[in-house]
Amino acid sequence: MKHCVRSTALALGLLTLVACSDTVGPDAFEDSLTFDVAMIAADAVIDELGDMGFLFGGGAVPAPSEASTRTVTRTATFYDAEGNEHDRDPLTTASVHLAIESTHEFSRDSWSATGTRSRDLWITGLLGEETTRTVNGTGHGEVSRSKHTDADGTRTYDMSSTSVIEDVIHPVPRTDDAWPLSGTITRDVTINVINGPDADVTKSRTVVIIFNGTNLVTMTVYGESSVDGETFELDLSTRSGRHPFRKRDR
Repeated sequence: MKHCVRSTALALGLLTLVACSDTVGPDAFEDSLTFDVAMIAADAVIDELGDMGFLFGGGAVPAPSEASTRTVTRTATFYDAEGNEHDRDPLTTASVHLAIESTHEFSRDSWSATGTRSRDLWITGLLGEETTRTVNGTGHGEVSRSKHTDADGTRTYDMSSTSVIEDVIHPVPRTDDAWPLSGTITRDVTINVINGPDADVTKSRTVVIIFNGTNLVTMTVYGESSVDGETFELDLSTRSGRHPFRKRDR
């Protein structure tokens, strides 16, 4: 049985990029670009956790971007243990397919943007009196006019990204501190840089977020030739509109 829900609400956003920047020097620009991608990835994962928890009811739900408009359509399809589509039932539903399409306007401290997101999620482990629920899936996003301002200057991008949600396990029952116990979200981001220090070029970054059962999780941003990457601590409980992460060495 499919259930389609449309809503417009204050929320958060994120996902694709193109850029022009007044940052001076290629090294400074690369560092700033990594930090800017981290912002987009952090906001995106907060949004993704909100989508994952849509059918869960209760539990820890990350706060959206500040004063941001989100229009979202969710379509949920419920399946029993034999894989047959059926009406939602708390005891006989074994899995849920959740498809999400959304548009956003985002704002977090010195960052603002507009964009679209789509996600295709499978939630399993629901049969009977379960103790955990597992989410797998994929996503795609576009971000335009992504504006980042700091001591290095102002940078504006259009970006695109794809994501893979792998074995993100949520505890049951859902409590106010029920953050994902384990699992990863990996996001590949493509950035078309216009008028950068190396002229017009295409850059890429890969962001890996690892869940650990708390609101403080590790987010690592890998460059095109980076082995170790830049590591950040992401606070999933960050208040609406606030900066959600910091570098691990700060």
